Amino acid sequence: MRPPLQLAVCLFVLGAAVARAEPPEVEATPGRVVLGQDATVEVRVRVPKGAGPVRAAASSGTWAQAKLEGGAERVFHWTPPPVRYPLWAVLAFWVEDGRAPEVTTVRLPLLGRTTLDVSTAAGAEVVVAVGDARFGPVKADGHGRAQVPVEVPPDATEARVLATRGTLTTDRRAPLEVPAARPLVVALTPDPLPVEGGGWLIIEGAGERITPSELAVVAEGATVKPEGARYTVRPRADAKDVSVSVRWRDAPTRDAVMSRSAVKPAAPKVEQFVEVPTTGSIFPGHGVWRPVSWNPSLFLLGGAAFASGANGGPLLGLGVSVPLPVWRHRVAAEAEVGLRHASLDGQQGDTQVHSRVWGIPLLLSARIALFQQGSFQLDGRAGGGALALSHHLSTEGIGTGDVFPAAVDERRVRAMGFLAAQGAYQLGRFSLLTEVRAALAPVKTPSLRAQLGGVSVSAGLRFFP
Repeated sequence: MRPPLQLAVCLFVLGAAVARAEPPEVEATPGRVVLGQDATVEVRVRVPKGAGPVRAAASSGTWAQAKLEGGAERVFHWTPPPVRYPLWAVLAFWVEDGRAPEVTTVRLPLLGRTTLDVSTAAGAEVVVAVGDARFGPVKADGHGRAQVPVEVPPDATEARVLATRGTLTTDRRAPLEVPAARPLVVALTPDPLPVEGGGWLIIEGAGERITPSELAVVAEGATVKPEGARYTVRPRADAKDVSVSVRWRDAPTRDAVMSRSAVKPAAPKVEQFVEVPTTGSIFPGHGVWRPVSWNPSLFLLGGAAFASGANGGPLLGLGVSVPLPVWRHRVAAEAEVGLRHASLDGQQGDTQVHSRVWGIPLLLSARIALFQQGSFQLDGRAGGGALALSHHLSTEGIGTGDVFPAAVDERRVRAMGFLAAQGAYQLGRFSLLTEVRAALAPVKTPSLRAQLGGVSVSAGLRFFP
């Protein structure tokens, strides 16, 4: 090989080695976390001498510091999330030095603690096995009842209950209702993102490598493209910051994980943050919830009401919905203002009667998610409030003024209540709605007997700002 060619090959190999960042070595203590018992996890990250800042991100929980500089070993401290149900926590680490990041991830099992109520023979010794771990023995009381504290890992689906009395042993299996969760780590690097050259979007999960087809990625202020195992981020020239929303494609929009970063290099450095998904679930035996964000939505419904006689007519509703940390975040409080119309044109003897009724319902209600599969959700709604009523009655013909007054204008406020079933199909920030409602709103005035409730069918939209 000629010397110039040898030199070119050496330079190429050296350049390739320099362009590739070495992934950090990571060691977490403890390697498993018992929720409610282990307060913090110490993570030691080893990098080559002279390496740049080491960044950390997590699918849940909080960091004492998410960025450390200096030294061959950086020590991070991570606090688990304030929940009690078992799940996986994914911790990601990389060196931020302007090159494509080589990410090291650590999966930590977060074990939930609960108590199993066991019914068996009086005086029997009870042992509960969850995976390879055994808990007990606990002696059953005179009524055959025993309570066994257990620790449940995130992948457990059932517990094995062994009860022994003398030479007799019973072996049963009890299901464990562990919430299904698919954690994601999402982070933009470097921070701030340079307009020239851009940066990368890091996405890590608890299982095998994630393919782009499994995710829905939405960016504001930049373009994001998958390139091999990474995503490149190119900020717009006029953007001051970039935000990226990532969720599993079959998950609702409210479960998206967000990451934000500043763009202008001259701007003060903005600490990147990752939001925990807003939905959560409860672990049996405990009532501790995931942190949730205030995520209101607006909805519009229009349709028709069907009631006896001339009480039917069109209706319209406009409202706002705010999720509440109640029953696994399935409950939302709603306020709604509507419009209801009914009319009657008839004849009494020689007199023509024209009656027009306009109602404005002002309602407060609760919406409860009863079923969800992918983008489809079925909700139940119940509420009530006030109905502001305006009635105009006019007559024409012989006898007007004798039997009926020539014209009557009435205004009243009456109570109104309703029950409804609502289906929703989510498409990005919008949901298509359809609702069947049964309402009760009796109205009685000197010249009117009406029922502005009845059964109604509506369709509309929900919008998540």
